[in-house]
Amino acid sequence: MNPLESQKTFTGKYLKNLTLYVFTAMMGGVLAGHYAPEQSIKLGVVSRYFFMILETLILPVIFMAVMYGISQLSEIKNAKNVIGQTILYFLIMSSVAIMIGFIFGLVMQPGSDTGIDVTRINTSLPKTFEIKDGSLSTLLYLNRHGIFLLLSILMGIAMNLTPQKAKFLSILDRGGNIFYTVIKYLYIILPLIIFCNIAYGVAVYGINTLLPLSKVVATVYIADIVFIFGVLGLVSYLFKFNLWKFLLDIKEEIILVVSTSSSKTAFPLIFEKMESQGYSRKILRFIIPLGYNFNLAGACIYLSVTCCFLVQFYNISLNVQDYIWLFIIISITSKTASGVPGSGFLALIFTLNRFGKIPLTDIALLYSVDRFMNEARSVTNFIGIAVSGAIISKINQHQKSKTLSA
Repeated sequence: MNPLESQKTFTGKYLKNLTLYVFTAMMGGVLAGHYAPEQSIKLGVVSRYFFMILETLILPVIFMAVMYGISQLSEIKNAKNVIGQTILYFLIMSSVAIMIGFIFGLVMQPGSDTGIDVTRINTSLPKTFEIKDGSLSTLLYLNRHGIFLLLSILMGIAMNLTPQKAKFLSILDRGGNIFYTVIKYLYIILPLIIFCNIAYGVAVYGINTLLPLSKVVATVYIADIVFIFGVLGLVSYLFKFNLWKFLLDIKEEIILVVSTSSSKTAFPLIFEKMESQGYSRKILRFIIPLGYNFNLAGACIYLSVTCCFLVQFYNISLNVQDYIWLFIIISITSKTASGVPGSGFLALIFTLNRFGKIPLTDIALLYSVDRFMNEARSVTNFIGIAVSGAIISKINQHQKSKTLSA
């Protein structure tokens, strides 16, 4: 499959106008949720099942992409360098993201003097978030992406050892192309899904829900913007990589992530786009799938800001050791925040359960505006993952060209 052809037929014709479709769907959802709340509440099931189906389709794509990437590592001369660079980059970026979340959470104080009357909060949560911490089913559910990732890595290594490697790679390519096609056609109904999702949220929690919590939403957005243009901008500058041009090149995929509130919806497209721009296919197939588990900067920022909000909301006193422990927990639980919309909120519950010093009594308060923070979280995840693939690919392609010229 020619990436350029796929990009021209799909992103060129459909995603080019997706912004207008999404905006119209969002406005329609707000009006429907406000003026027809009873009917709109019933629409929540539509978006929920859509994203369940989408995740079911995308997980095999990631599984095959990781297998492909692992099997191709043996053909990269500096494979050890690529692995080392990837691990170091992911660790640094995740740690910086958590620190930025803490800094903005502590400086902006989103949980102080909110004036919120907790007696008027809708404390009910969808059954999706009713988890039994410590149970085997919960453990498997929260770590399903990690389990898939581990299996794909092991199978990729095993595929390297078989003489039928070329045949398996061909099967992976054909299978991936089939899933890509199905997923792309599924994207056509996204405006309808967005309409249902917004209408449900407005009907359940009301338009005015955002107002008293606007400060925590603003804190997440500002921290994400600083991370993208400050941290990633600095890293891009150091490696002589034009971040602004890169973001313009992947704007269609960013729009798709915003409209669905899920970074994984653009997973099939980002490969085509970046490969068509000259980035190494072998390196991208290794780094980007791993990034969807280990390089979730948006989730790290979201978790650290919302934890600060709750600490301030309940007027809890934490010392330096508490924040260090919370930092470690977020570093781990953020790895479960990759999936359908709401996975970040589930990771927040898991974080609070593990930390133990912040009550979950009024956690529905944050869920009421989680959809507003989900866009920023997902976009930051996606941009961070894409930039990591571009930078590491650029570094190794530059090193390769220097070796050849020498």
